[in-house]
Amino acid sequence: MARPTKYKKQYCEKMYDFFNIEHTYIKNVITYDKNGNEKIIEVEKANKLPTFERFAVDIDVCVDTLNEWCKVHKEFSEAYRKCKALQKDMLNDLAMRGFYNPTYTMFVAKNITDMTDKQIVDNKVTYSLFEKEVEKKAKEIE
Repeated sequence: MARPTKYKKQYCEKMYDFFNIEHTYIKNVITYDKNGNEKIIEVEKANKLPTFERFAVDIDVCVDTLNEWCKVHKEFSEAYRKCKALQKDMLNDLAMRGFYNPTYTMFVAKNITDMTDKQIVDNKVTYSLFEKEVEKKAKEIE
């Protein structure tokens, strides 16, 4: 007998709220000048990138369950796609502003978004000098 689903329609809005967060926040940091005087400065910090794994844990299911809900519940699938877009936007924004390590950002982007490396393949055939000589000799023989 199958276990009853834990799905609730409210999870669509809850998931959207989970992903629709400010990309950064301001933190007050105490620093000291060369004379030892205390100074408080505001520093912009990156919020934690929301993930579907963390959202799944928050609602006490596994990420596979979220994927199943996408197949069964149209409204959840739509919310999921919107959240993927929010996640990608946040990753792009914070990466371009230097909050993330570029190498790790490429890895994450390729694995949690639809982004890939663009590869351009040059499939032009080049005619070598050797091939020209062989062709010339072949014609002489004919």
